[in-house]
Parts: sequence; structure tokens; C-alpha cells
Amino acid sequence: MKIRVRLYGTLGNDIPDHDRRTGKRVALPDGSKVSDLIAHLSIPPGKIGIITVDGNLAKAFDTLFEGNYVCMYHPIAGG
Repeated sequence: MKIRVRLYGTLGNDIPDHDRRTGKRVALPDGSKVSDLIAHLSIPPGKIGIITVDGNLAKAFDTLFEGNYVCMYHPIAGG
């Protein structure tokens, strides 16, 4: 299946072919989970703070489907 992933902040700095405006198309096996995408991109899980799939908050164990649009944000802190 093919999905699009967009990485915000510094998450996309080391990902080949990642465009800050449009993201990156990624091919994964059917039934892959968000955690499989994270592993595929070689992003340490601790560097990700928020994940959305098609605009909805997601967890690492959520299943992905053809055409999903995944956004990942680094942890946000402040006060």
C-alpha cells in the first residue's frame, strides 16, 4: 500500500526525498501499523511527540490503509 507522510520540525532532516511542503510517498505492506512506518523511516520513537492519520490523533499500534496521510511532529514543550 502507498501512503504519504509529512514530517514537521526537524524530523524530516535525515529522510531522503522528504519535501517539507508535500512530504514523502512511502510503500508499506498491507496491514502495516504506524510503528512499522516509524521503523521504516528509521526515526527513534522518542523523537516523535504527536502523530495524526488523516487529521485524527493516532497511536503507534493503529493500522494504516492505502492512501492515508500521516503527519508526525516532534515533542513540544514550553509554558
